[in-house]
Order: sequence, then C-alpha cells, then structure tokens
Amino acid sequence: MNIRFQLFTFLFIIAGFSAFAQGSICSNIEPFCAGDQRLTFPNSNSTNSSQISGEFGPDYGCLEEQPYPAWFFLQVEDNGNLRFRISQNSREDGRGVPLDVDFVVWGPFQRGEDYCSAANLSEMNQVDCSYLPDSIETMTIPNARENEIYVVVITNFEQVPGFISLEQTNFGEGSTDCSILEFDLGEDIAVCGEDEYLLDGTSDEDAEYQWLKFDKTSMNYVELTNETGPTLLVTEEGDYKLIVTDVLENKTEEDEINISFYDIPEIFPAEDLAKCDSGTTVDLTLRNSQLLGVGAEVSDFTVNFYESLQAAEENDAIISPQNFPFVQGKQIYARVIQNVSGCLSEIESFNLTIFDFLPYTLAEKTVLCVNLSGTAIGRSMLGEDLGEGYQYEWILDGNIVSTEARYTLRELPLNGILEQNIIHDESGCFQSYSTTIQPVSRPETLEVNISGSDFGDGYVINLAPTGGIGQDFASYEYRLDGGNWRSSPRFKDVRPGNHVAYVRESNGCGETESASFFLVGYPRFFTPNGDGFNDDWQLITDQNIEIKEVMIFDRYGKSIIELKSGEDFSWDGTTNGRPLPETDYWFKVIFSTTDKDREEFMANFSLIR
Repeated sequence: MNIRFQLFTFLFIIAGFSAFAQGSICSNIEPFCAGDQRLTFPNSNSTNSSQISGEFGPDYGCLEEQPYPAWFFLQVEDNGNLRFRISQNSREDGRGVPLDVDFVVWGPFQRGEDYCSAANLSEMNQVDCSYLPDSIETMTIPNARENEIYVVVITNFEQVPGFISLEQTNFGEGSTDCSILEFDLGEDIAVCGEDEYLLDGTSDEDAEYQWLKFDKTSMNYVELTNETGPTLLVTEEGDYKLIVTDVLENKTEEDEINISFYDIPEIFPAEDLAKCDSGTTVDLTLRNSQLLGVGAEVSDFTVNFYESLQAAEENDAIISPQNFPFVQGKQIYARVIQNVSGCLSEIESFNLTIFDFLPYTLAEKTVLCVNLSGTAIGRSMLGEDLGEGYQYEWILDGNIVSTEARYTLRELPLNGILEQNIIHDESGCFQSYSTTIQPVSRPETLEVNISGSDFGDGYVINLAPTGGIGQDFASYEYRLDGGNWRSSPRFKDVRPGNHVAYVRESNGCGETESASFFLVGYPRFFTPNGDGFNDDWQLITDQNIEIKEVMIFDRYGKSIIELKSGEDFSWDGTTNGRPLPETDYWFKVIFSTTDKDREEFMANFSLIR
C-alpha cells in the first residue's frame, strides 16, 4: 500500500499505535493519537529534516532553543486530565544512549481554526512546556474536553538521530481521538475468480472524495469523472488512487492501491499416499506434482495441506507437511495457491494408506544356456517393469550389476545366485528376491528307439536325449525329418524309409540330431504312368529283413504275380504286358528277420493312374 499526503505523511499501525514522519514546520503539522501502549517514531534530525531551528512566529515559551522541531496536533475524544510520558533514545527499543528531549504544547483550539498562526501559538495559549536536560519528560493537558485540538512541538536538543517514544500514562482518564487517522484503502488487492471489486475509502470525518486511475500512456493518474463517493466498483485491473479532503481541517489525504484480477488456480486429483507401515511420519509434499498437474510451473504455486475440511475452508494449513504424523486411513485436504495473487484453488483430498506391492515373483530357478564345456552361450531375460516410482537393483556375486527393471543374464555367477531388490520411491517400501542360476546345454546325443513294424500295427519311435549339462532342469522339443517341433518324444505310425530325428532344448540352449535310420515297409500306393516317379510298387527293406516270397492278388483274390527269393521284388502294374485297371490290390509277403525264421504279412495297396 502506498499512502501519500499533500500536507503530511499518514501513520501506520504498529502494535495498536501509529508510527509516522513529523511535520518540520507548523503548516506541515501531523496528527497523532495515543492508545493504551507506547508509540515510538524517529525524531527530526539532519537526515530527515532541513528545518534546523523552530520557525519564526510562535511563542515557544520555555524553549530557549528549538533544534529540529517536530510538529503534531491531537484531538481529544473523551474528557479528562491527559498525561503523557515523552522520552528520546538513540535506539528504537530504548536501550541505547538517552537523548535530551524538550516540548511545548498549545491549546485548546477548535477544528477549522488556523491554529498555526502566531496569534494562536502564543504564550497565553501555552498549556505545558519543558526545557529540562532530561531524556524523559512528562507532558500534561489538564481538563481536556471532547473535540478540542492541541498543538505540540517536540525538539531534538542534541541534534542526533534517534527515536521519540510517547505514552499516555493515565489511560482511562480521558483519551485522544484516533478516528482522524482511519482512512485506509488497504493492501494491494488480488481479486480471485471474480470480474469486479468494490473499493471502500469511507472516512469517519466530513470528507470529499476524488477517484483516479493510472494511465500508462500519459504516465499520470487521471480523474474518474462522476466518481465522488467513498466507494468505487472496479472492473478493470490497474492502479487506483483516492484523495480524501477533510472539509473542516482542509487536510487532504490520498491512498493508492493496485487491483489485479486472477483466475482461480486449478487443482488436480491425487492418489492416496502410502507408507510401508504405520507409525513415524510421512511427507505430504510428495503429492505436489499430482495436485499441480502436468506442465505447471512449480515456482508459481504453493500447495497447502490441511487436517480437516474446515481447516481447508479457513486456509489453516499444516505447518510442517514434510513431517506429518502418519495415521492409517486419515484423509488429507489440499489447496493450490498462486504465489503472485494468493488466490486459492478448490479443495482436493487423498488418504494416507499402507503400501501394498504389486504382484511380482522371480522364478526359483533360471536357466542359462551353456555349451557342452560349460561356457555360457546364451542369455536369460529376467524381471518386470512395475511402472513409475520404483527403483531396481540386480546383484551378482555381491556387486550391483544393473539398476534397470529388467536384467539380461549373460554369465554364470560364482555363487550360483542372482539377487534383486525393488524399492518403492514414495513409500520407501523394500522387497528382495533371488533366483538360482542353472546352466543347461543341448543333449550330447539323441537315442532313437524303434518298436513295431510296417508289417503290423506300424512303427513307434521313442527319442531319448542323453548327456549334456543340467539335463534334469532342461526342457526338450522333438521332431522327425522336417516336421513340426513337439514336446512329446513319442512318434506313432511312422512310415518306412530313411529318417532323421532331432531334439532341441526349449530355452534355446542348442539342438542335437540323430544318425539316419531306416524303417522297412511297403508303399500304400504307386502310379505307373511312365513319369519316372513312383512307377513301380516294391517293398522297402534293408539288410535286417530277408524277403522269401511276394504274392499280389486283385480284390477278388485272383493271383496276379508271384515273386520268389532271388527275383526282383517289384511290380509295374501289368500282367502279361497288359496294364491292369486303377483299383486296390492285395499282397502277401513271407519274410524272415534276425529274430524269426518265417513271418507272414498281408495288406492292400492302391494302383493309381
């Protein structure tokens, strides 16, 4: 607030009293009043006044000299005998060097009189005076009556900077009128969420009012015509001035004030604030960023926290939000304050809760691929990103090897253990996990076990991986020839002919293939069309089986061809050089194996042209 006077500078309130600058001559006289406490103000001296001695005209009575005079007037409010203690000291608190103080008081006068004239400031009108070489004086105004005016001069005999204290010592037996000092527009105003504001400069005295607004173009205050009342409805922000004229005293007082309009600051919802356990304290300011929202300039705002809705409505904020006692389930209220304007947002709230970790596990054992010599050849990805607000530590052989959410293991730990710590930043909650690292290689060999035959219920192949590292922890997949990978090592109804079996470790630790193996049998169809492909029907055999006789029949049981041991056991689909029709045919084979001297098998096949 900027307060200026044409004739004097107004008092500002300190502890129920007024402190002020003094009038150096009577025409610049200053008003003052005394309350129930001591009033202290700077004396007149060479640093704040050019009036070295009292002006010509007044009768200063007992004051032989009047160095650096300070002029005041007071108005009586209640009848009585007034007594004042006047003291002067080099320090404001009175603990410095005592300084000689002198005074003279004239009166009584009535409002409107020219009480600065020599005729009024005469010996006849002197009420009290002291020129003693003391730093403490007593000023008395006997039988003071309501509305009377008294003029006082206080001088600085030692002419050094200091402070004068004035205190009414008979409080309750008469008083001075402070109402002449009550015009005040107040501090600069920040209007929040409204588009108008009513300024009120009402004075208790009989006064005239003049409102002005500062014009940035002319850099001067411009009078607002037709605005002559004590109030002004402001709809545009800017600097305003009110000039108030006391009609009786012809004293003019002015006050300036700035009006600014602001939007109410925005506040956003906040998540509940969690701790690991109850007890101790919690830092409520951890919710500042959520309450301010994304993109807010943090330095422009303050977040206040409150223990109750009523406290939030009254803006009675928690003094130490960084160390607030934690109470499970307690609801905390918050408001955002715009620092420049002081405007308050609406009210948001959140709860204090016990933190609960998201579901998370680390496998008891983790496979790391190695070669048959035990050297790591693969990698294993471990961990899971739990989102924002977490820290991670991966520890291998006592050393932190990563602080990322996920870790790629590429080497075997010496102690066989990989550890992980997860810390929740906000709550400080902490959990630890570990996994045993199991080296696994591909199988060293793949055994092929064959059962059944094509001359019976069909071949069944069972594959068995052997050797390698970590076989008890490995997981395998199998396939025959170029077929699909499968988890079962058992293959049924395998066709006769040459085959190769494969096994691979399903964690990617390598692949092993068998030696080729051959299955004896017969084709289920043939196509004797002369294209050079599958033109003959013949048994599929090897050195482990001996064919003794093959007989082929049509579907009615008529023999078409018989082949004896030593002959070529193949048929081109003709009889006596004549092609036979496309249909199903039957055959019977007599053979011996390493286990049996004689076996017979009979089945059908198709001729397709």
